[in-house]
Amino acid sequence: MSNTSGIETREIADDDLDNVAGGLSVSGSLNGLTATFAPGPNGLPILTGGGVKSLSITVSDIPLGPIGH
Repeated sequence: MSNTSGIETREIADDDLDNVAGGLSVSGSLNGLTATFAPGPNGLPILTGGGVKSLSITVSDIPLGPIGH
């Protein structure tokens, strides 16, 4: 059984975002970031692969209003 929590998503109208006082607050964390590079043209490295063990992002200060239509 999975121990991950569900994710609730909602569409936010552009007008609602325009009326957010003070802008958005975004925070997050990243754990286990890996990246693989290969030599590219002119000696510039090219990202060829990678992964993330866990990622958490929180966005707040968005007025969503009542839920339901």
